Amino acid sequence: MTKDFLDSLVSPKTKKSYKHGLKVFEEFYRKPAQALLKEKDPGKIIEKFSVWCLKRYVQNSRRAVVNPIIQYCKYNDIEPKIRKSLRIYRTTTTTRDHILTVDEVRRMYKIGDLEDKVMVKAWLMGLRIEDACRLEWKKMDVYQILDEPKEVLVNTMKEGVAADCFIDRELQELLTKYILTLNKNHPFLFQTARLGHLSEKQLLRRLQRLQKKAMIEAHGTFGWHIARKLFLRTCAENGVNSWSASMMVGKTVPSSIATYIQGANLREEAKKVLNVLRMEPVQIANTSAAATLDLIMKVLRRIIGREMKESGMDDGTLNMILIKPDEEVLKEYLES
Repeated sequence: MTKDFLDSLVSPKTKKSYKHGLKVFEEFYRKPAQALLKEKDPGKIIEKFSVWCLKRYVQNSRRAVVNPIIQYCKYNDIEPKIRKSLRIYRTTTTTRDHILTVDEVRRMYKIGDLEDKVMVKAWLMGLRIEDACRLEWKKMDVYQILDEPKEVLVNTMKEGVAADCFIDRELQELLTKYILTLNKNHPFLFQTARLGHLSEKQLLRRLQRLQKKAMIEAHGTFGWHIARKLFLRTCAENGVNSWSASMMVGKTVPSSIATYIQGANLREEAKKVLNVLRMEPVQIANTSAAATLDLIMKVLRRIIGREMKESGMDDGTLNMILIKPDEEVLKEYLES
């Protein structure tokens, strides 16, 4: 029965984690996990197991070994009663991972080749690594480059839900070049001749090589998951609600709201995040934003200078004002 349960899991990582949890439980229970299904109150046994685990694991690890037993019961149509006071499902914040910044990602992007750049942009979609390495190029194919984000639905492995992802113009432009280099006999975006798609280890190694090349010092674990955290943190900082953020990265939305938001248009929410996670400066009429703003300020300075001359201001005072920084000139002009 445990074999059937494990075989029903799609994600290899989840299967490995649940297999470990069942093994630890059988060590505590001193019986096969299958015997738990015959217990009058399996919830009591799981509660005792949870307390036993507290002496051996930190909270997040305890959750990781107890949850497989609960899911095993549910798979066999048994709903164990667990007291909320035990906080089995509580996850504590950890500082083990490196806290990734947008500037660090931009440094990696800048020195990367075309494939590296596509990988970095895929990294910033907030997907788990098992889903990122299985992305299919046909879903990402761009027939017409648009300023609007392109919606891409990605079937996730761990939770079995669709991630409502969006790719911005920046990634669209990269894909028009990158997809031309791919072997069209393979469906995957990140390919190897032998496997069809890069393995999770291969994709992670490629990312970490780019990190070292960019000379980014990691203060903690530099894993694939840190960009998922960056994406969700950016959502929080820019007013994107939690269920929109969850849908965009393929996290399960609580069933109490899932029915009501089915088919929601997340494009406007995605724009808020994608604008922050851009790798290149925004282009305005084929000119960088900084150059365009500089041109605007030159025009404004001439207008201000003409108005000052017409008001009778002498050339010395006029020159003193116009050599000041843009911010001071605008401030004084608005206050005058």
